[in-house]
Amino acid sequence: MGEWTGFRSSQLRVFKNGRKTDYKPSMKLLTYNLKIKLTGLACLSILLYLLIVRFDLEHDDVVLIKDLKVCKTNMATEAIVRVENSKAFLVSAYLDERFSRMLRIISIVDRASRLKFYCHFCNGSRVTSAKAKVEVQSNHFNFPYGSANILCQVPGEAGVVSSVSVSTEQKSYPRTPFLPIRSIKKVGGRAAYLRNFTVCISTLFGNYSNVLQFMQSLEMYRILGAQKVLIYKSDCSSLIQKVLDYYTAEGMVEVIAWNIHHHLNVSKSWKPSIDPGDLHYYGQVAALNDCVYRNMATSRYVVLNDIDEVVVPVLHRNWIDMMHYLSLGHMGVESFLFENNVFRHRIVGDDGKFDLWPHVPGVNILRHVHREPLKLLTFNARKMIVNPRAVVWTSVHMVWEQMGATLLVPASVARLQHCRSDDDLLVQDSELIRDTNLWKFSTALIRNVNQISSRILESYPANK
Repeated sequence: MGEWTGFRSSQLRVFKNGRKTDYKPSMKLLTYNLKIKLTGLACLSILLYLLIVRFDLEHDDVVLIKDLKVCKTNMATEAIVRVENSKAFLVSAYLDERFSRMLRIISIVDRASRLKFYCHFCNGSRVTSAKAKVEVQSNHFNFPYGSANILCQVPGEAGVVSSVSVSTEQKSYPRTPFLPIRSIKKVGGRAAYLRNFTVCISTLFGNYSNVLQFMQSLEMYRILGAQKVLIYKSDCSSLIQKVLDYYTAEGMVEVIAWNIHHHLNVSKSWKPSIDPGDLHYYGQVAALNDCVYRNMATSRYVVLNDIDEVVVPVLHRNWIDMMHYLSLGHMGVESFLFENNVFRHRIVGDDGKFDLWPHVPGVNILRHVHREPLKLLTFNARKMIVNPRAVVWTSVHMVWEQMGATLLVPASVARLQHCRSDDDLLVQDSELIRDTNLWKFSTALIRNVNQISSRILESYPANK
């Protein structure tokens, strides 16, 4: 017979010429067999280790780093902070307790980037790290960068957190400056607020210098009931800065130094075909959302419009009466959209009656009372008054995500008076609609502007 060899347990059986012979294997064979087993065991251990590490990376367990004094010393000093080794910029951080200790970081990110991000929460000298989720908002207007939420669930182990940093590596030393964390609590019932109305202006750029209209808008906000105006400023003229300094010292205005143009090639338009760049309109969407969240706990309503726009009531004398009327008639509505009406500042319609500040540079909104008729079957760029506690994310002309309904406010109740250059070039001057509704506020507006201009603009005295 031929030769057959088989293995069983630790013995080797050999069948040779029909006879069975049992004998113990040689030391050389045992050593070889042991090497095979050890090699297999080592491979299995490496595989298990890799699987465990991969599982850890995928599930991102909480990492505690003790005695890290960087949270106290490395705090952000600018309104916009770049995340190290990434194309992402942080604006502000809010502990959104409406959604179970969710940290929401308002950000600006490169939409093509696929980096992972991690939040590092500071509690005293201890940092707790957790994986972040990035939600890029769809209102990016086809620019390469868009506004985003970087979301992190705050781990229970983190305790009471005071600041947060963001990095692209989970266990790295967080070198991106820490942002202070503001708390957003779920508010119900008739809570008391510091203010009834806060106005958000985004953004002031292009060496803005329209002094008279700027003062008139701020004074109209005051007359109508606003107690605070937040202005996201990139740059302005020296004279506007002087006006800003006055209102800031007075307490009515808060200026946020909006320095996104130091980081990106920002556009001055709403779409790339008009003015190419990295980001829509100086990051207007991120600024608006930051303003909403900043005022969520302090203001009953937030008004979202530009500095050349004023929501002017038709039926009422102020915003509080107007909003009371709208709220009673529309239960469950949390965002109120006002029809945009362009008043051409090229057309004068007051017969010189309100030509009161010839030495103050800028547009006098009291003199321009001819508006363009609305375009049929086209988008109307409405602006808003919102309950900030119901807002999750807003765009420029509508709230994209909220807890509640939206109302298109009838023009018979109020209009957005937008005093600017011609918008619809197909409309002839003869087709404009004369609208003097603003004049019912003229006495108070003239008095206020006279006072402010005489105090601020010494070289541009108001006519008494």
